[in-house]
Amino acid sequence: MTMNFLDFLFPRRCVSCGKLGGYFCRKCANSIHFFDEQICPICAKPSIDGRTHIKCQTSHTIDGLYSAVYFKDAIKDAIHQFKYQQISDLSEVLAKILVYKFPTHLIHFDFLCSVPLYRSREKERGFNQSFLLAKHMGRIWGIPGTDKLLVRTKKTVPQADLKKEDREKNVKDAFSLSRDINLTDRSIGLVDDVSTTRSTLVECAKILKRAHAKFVYGIVIAHGS
Repeated sequence: MTMNFLDFLFPRRCVSCGKLGGYFCRKCANSIHFFDEQICPICAKPSIDGRTHIKCQTSHTIDGLYSAVYFKDAIKDAIHQFKYQQISDLSEVLAKILVYKFPTHLIHFDFLCSVPLYRSREKERGFNQSFLLAKHMGRIWGIPGTDKLLVRTKKTVPQADLKKEDREKNVKDAFSLSRDINLTDRSIGLVDDVSTTRSTLVECAKILKRAHAKFVYGIVIAHGS
């Protein structure tokens, strides 16, 4: 990102250690670890490109998942500040991290669709972090980023506040397709910031696949608890 006048008034600090100069100092940037191996989003076992294993598939199953980095250290601090301290500028930096090692042969999406927030939570936060990521990724790849495909119809408890066994129940029937949307034969990149049990992505993908989307692939910055 280029320096502007506000940067001189309010200089950026490292999201993890507070050092002046940028959102990630060199030391904290070195704590960011990319995944060497992707996993099937259903069984969490290793899979090429994060593709859903054939034995894990149904007609409405998410087709795969790409997680860029581990959810720890500086990335965990960055995502927390991005979401809960309303530092929306971080979206551009995080989007660049997300696309850095993304398999180029998978970039054939018609849309990059963000996981929606419930309307009161988005109003309180001032933005949907997943949509900001989708927009920045879309600019890099030349693909439309949109928040118009899905609607969150139920105010769920934040997944991070729940035990693993309760997360799937929390998001069940929490999403619906927007009106007058035709997704027949479309390929969709489903964008979110963090995945833990993958329940949210699986539930959103189910709605998109039921609307006859051809291919739905989850894309998240970080994976972990």
